[in-house]
This record gives sequence, structure tokens and C-alpha cells, in this order.
Amino acid sequence: MSAKVVIGSVMGDWDDIGKNVVASVLECGGIEVIDLGTNVSPEAFVAAVKKQDAHLVCMPAMLTVTMPAMKTTIDALKTAGVRTKAKVLIGGAPESMQYAKEIGADGYSENAIGAVSVARNLLTAA
Repeated sequence: MSAKVVIGSVMGDWDDIGKNVVASVLECGGIEVIDLGTNVSPEAFVAAVKKQDAHLVCMPAMLTVTMPAMKTTIDALKTAGVRTKAKVLIGGAPESMQYAKEIGADGYSENAIGAVSVARNLLTAA
């Protein structure tokens, strides 16, 4: 099984610098990355997980005002029935491991290098 990751900046967030770095580092780590871009709706995340048969969803956010979109996306993944199959990793300047736990994410990383380690751990546990 080759690991597939869907990554995108959450709805309302147009920053792609961190997302692009994380995507590149994950690819260098041998993980297939499907980059959805920025301002990604929960429905687009769900559709990509289903279409790509993804194992992990990565959602960075750089703005505190877009952080609630992470929980909305996790809820949409649950409603669609794919949350048990796809783990969720969040990251970005305003997030924390505490916030990840509060919204039901499986992991958190404060930087791109750490994201690879967390992603590998989540994918191994899947």
C-alpha cells in the first residue's frame, strides 16, 4: 500500500507557503501528495479523500479566523463516513496539539519537518 495524503489550506485561508513546504517535504519522504490548493471547502476535502482513497488529510491554517474550518472539515469527513479511514494532521502558526485534540484531529506539527514524522506515525498506525 502506498500512502496518499490530501493537503489543502482550509476554507477562508489563502496562504499556501506553509502548505507547499509541507507537501514538498512529504513528497521527498516518499508519500504521494494530492494538493488541493488554498481556500478548500470541507466538501472538496471529502471528495478528494473518496476519489483518491487517501489515508491522511493535512490541513494547515495561518489565520486564527480560519481555524474553525478545520473542525468543520473533520465533521464533514465524519458525516461522509471516511473519518475512520483517513487520519487528520493539522498545523500552522496559530494551532497547537491541544487544539488538535479539541477538534478531533489525530496529530499536529508546528513545522514541515515535524509533519513528515507525525504523518509517518499516523500512517503506520492506520
